[in-house]
Amino acid sequence: MKVRAAVFVDVQNIQETFERQGYEVRYDALKDYILTQFGLDEREVKFLAFAPFRREDERRIRLVDALSFMGFRVITKPVREHPDGGLKANMDTELVLEAVNLAPHVEEFVLVTGDSDFVPLVDYLSRLGKRVSVIGPGRGSTSVELIRASDYFQNIDEIPGVIIPRHLPEGAGALGR
Repeated sequence: MKVRAAVFVDVQNIQETFERQGYEVRYDALKDYILTQFGLDEREVKFLAFAPFRREDERRIRLVDALSFMGFRVITKPVREHPDGGLKANMDTELVLEAVNLAPHVEEFVLVTGDSDFVPLVDYLSRLGKRVSVIGPGRGSTSVELIRASDYFQNIDEIPGVIIPRHLPEGAGALGR
């Protein structure tokens, strides 16, 4: 399987960043933007979303289902709860393993995250001759090291229609269209 590009969405990182600020992410608009911005046909791109979830979190399960219907391959795992009440929801290892395994078959990678943990992955892919773009949150929420390591950075906050207020004005529609 040879694809021109692979898009990896770190759902936990993106969701937490914007939910705390009272916004929601329109992943369909993000997908459309990536296809247009990078001049890609949907058949040339593999879209992957990495999303931990709690079984009782209906909102997150609906998001996972919606991502699947939008054409993302969704890789999930349940959030682990520690005896002290803390939560473990990291999917970095899964994302890195997918990228490393796909690297021989992909020309370009797009990481949608602000997490500095992915700098070694970006460096690795770059050493293989892959172009690596990062789309991440602005306002200091994307690691400067990640931006520096990438070939291209786009502030997700500046992409029209992707980040919208959670509570929309009356009549705006469910997705703010």
